[in-house]
Amino acid sequence: MAREIIVVPHIHFDPTWRRCFDRRAHFNDVCVRSYVEVEEICFDAWLRLADRGHTFSEGQVAILRAYLARNPQRRDELRRHAASGNLNVMMAGETVQDSTLPTAEGLVRNFLVAWPFYHDLVGDDHPALKLAWLEDAFGNSPNYPQVLKGVGCEVACHTSYRRCPEDVWVGIDGTMIDCYDHYPVAAVGGFEKQPPCDHCRGHGCATCGGSGLTLCARFDIEAVRAAILAAVAREGDWCAVWIGTEEILPDPRIGELMERMRADLPAGTILRFGNQVDIYRLNQTKIAATRATRDPAQPTIDLNPAMPGCYVSRIRTKQRTRAVSYLLCRAEAALAQASWASGTAQAPPADLARAWQLTTFNQFHDAITGTHIDSAYTELMDMLDEAERIAQGHLPAASVVPPVDDFRPVGPGTIALGALQVTYDLAGITAITRDGIDVFGPPPRMVSHRRPMRIGELGLEADFGDAWGKRIEDFGGVVANLSTVLLGAYHDAVEAAPGAIRWRGTYRGGDPKVARLAWTVTARASSDGQRIDFSVSVDWDTASRRLRVLVPVAAQDDVATYEVPFGSIARGWDASKLSYSQWNGDQREFPALHWVRKDIDARRGVALLNRGLPCNRWLPGRLELSLLRSPEWAFCSVEPVTYEFWDIDGQRDTGRHQFDYSLWPFVSPLGTGDLVRAGYAYNDATLTPPFAIAGDVVVTAWKPAEDGRGWILRVQDAGGVGTALTLDFARSRRVTRCDLLERAQGSEVDGARWHGSIHRHGIMTLRIA
Repeated sequence: MAREIIVVPHIHFDPTWRRCFDRRAHFNDVCVRSYVEVEEICFDAWLRLADRGHTFSEGQVAILRAYLARNPQRRDELRRHAASGNLNVMMAGETVQDSTLPTAEGLVRNFLVAWPFYHDLVGDDHPALKLAWLEDAFGNSPNYPQVLKGVGCEVACHTSYRRCPEDVWVGIDGTMIDCYDHYPVAAVGGFEKQPPCDHCRGHGCATCGGSGLTLCARFDIEAVRAAILAAVAREGDWCAVWIGTEEILPDPRIGELMERMRADLPAGTILRFGNQVDIYRLNQTKIAATRATRDPAQPTIDLNPAMPGCYVSRIRTKQRTRAVSYLLCRAEAALAQASWASGTAQAPPADLARAWQLTTFNQFHDAITGTHIDSAYTELMDMLDEAERIAQGHLPAASVVPPVDDFRPVGPGTIALGALQVTYDLAGITAITRDGIDVFGPPPRMVSHRRPMRIGELGLEADFGDAWGKRIEDFGGVVANLSTVLLGAYHDAVEAAPGAIRWRGTYRGGDPKVARLAWTVTARASSDGQRIDFSVSVDWDTASRRLRVLVPVAAQDDVATYEVPFGSIARGWDASKLSYSQWNGDQREFPALHWVRKDIDARRGVALLNRGLPCNRWLPGRLELSLLRSPEWAFCSVEPVTYEFWDIDGQRDTGRHQFDYSLWPFVSPLGTGDLVRAGYAYNDATLTPPFAIAGDVVVTAWKPAEDGRGWILRVQDAGGVGTALTLDFARSRRVTRCDLLERAQGSEVDGARWHGSIHRHGIMTLRIA
């Protein structure tokens, strides 16, 4: 029988999803109030109870900042409750990230841009800042433990959907962070949403007091009582009662119930409110025992895929968030170059912090994933527009001159694209050779009586589901998907120009789910002649369909390598893991940062690079890259039993789209570091500091230090095996190793040359002055 019962109420706040963040949504003469408004009501309701011991927890700075902007008089009250432990402010950063989809540097900036707010509100030593808050994220990157440790966290909390199966989470670099997800708990919750006022349809009236809401959702107090009794009955010294909710207001009846129940509990039983820090402290002995025997050389199993439809839904959320992140990195690098040349270090301009806030907000797990209403999508794109304008303001004006090609109709033939010989016909590319070597093999046939698949051919297939995932399995199976339409059959023209070839097509097959589908695919040599760079424009109006790039490869084994933020990982095809369930969907699609590679043998293989297109899959015999999907089902973006607000048709992604990806067939060994650097270059993310760098690394940040005292260099071990690192400044500089929040982690070293080493998949941050 448990002797101590910790009642932990927690409201899971979403800054975007079924509402906008800080604007009202309008559809069908209904007004849905913003999350800022709803969450303000929740904060205020808790503060009325806080002095009675009711606890509260939140870590997303975007939410806390918005509340204090509307209620600045509450700042000292929040500080007081944080000091007492009634309020836990966990380390979530600007928002809880989907850590598989943003850029590597974007994951760091989520915490860096939030840190000044944490410092001001609760101070650096607030115990809850040791808790990395991951609740409800649709995926956790395999090198995220290193990032979390790098911002000062000790424990990862609430890995979701693919929960960490151990009491520690070991990243691919060997970093080990505690995981508090396995503790004795009796859970109860209420996930009703506060509907628009029935009288005014959300617009505001006397009945709702102008709030536009009907505050009707409440806890089931009898269910809370049952959970407390279940906790008491459990064996062990303690048990938590987790009371989870999303929009239900903090309820005074919970404290009143606890007061009544204390008299009836077994003698010596403690029943009290607690918080996230209490759960971690009570669980530390158990976690420490696991940590003491855990081999850091063996990473935890991959916690992906999770909600794989998110890797494609509303594809611009992925494309633009990554592109703006890299634009900001280039803007910072330009500022660092200028101040370095002047000899005077300066802090970054304040507007860059604003731009990073907006960008990392878009990395939230219901933002970059595309799982939100149309009005929220518009708000998110507006945020990225503002961040982009800020970044552009710190960069020299770019004069991009698109290539002017003299395309002319051609028949089947062969064209030289750099070092590659490309054979083609009207349907697409039939063969690619490098030095006479073919790594793609005989083109496969989907069925015996149809022509072979082309290399890089677009495929249209059925995709019945919602923004989170596909819910009906492929007819005929994934490998031999009988719903696939090979779109090369609908090409109207093939045209060639010096160093380029393109196909134009329009779908005319009669699929009633396809109102409009037209495309142009252009292939040209990369600047170094090693790859084929594809540019694809698509005019898309479909329902329950998906568009993929299909790349046959002469290999039949199960494993390919995927780049992830700050590293890479081998992932395999396994038909036994296919699932189309709501919470554990798995079609063996995985998120990739810039590339997926398939090695055929020790020398030959194929790499597929992308710009903002994370959804990749290796099947024995082919690589697949998803471009678009058009889900129709609402799933939990609309819950009519609570209220109807069908502002979701935009999840079909109707309109014109532009995609860029690159195919790299290699016939001599391709180093992982070279591929990593090529991926950054392909995404316009190459940063070149004004001093020599020797080592198998890629620079992810070159920027002014946040405090203005020097410059920050961040590099990543690119090869995945560890590397020596040497910096040659040509004159004496002071170098200090830092954590990801730019706090010193060692002694300052003076000299014109600096030497160090980085462990496998390691991240190194240096302050240079």
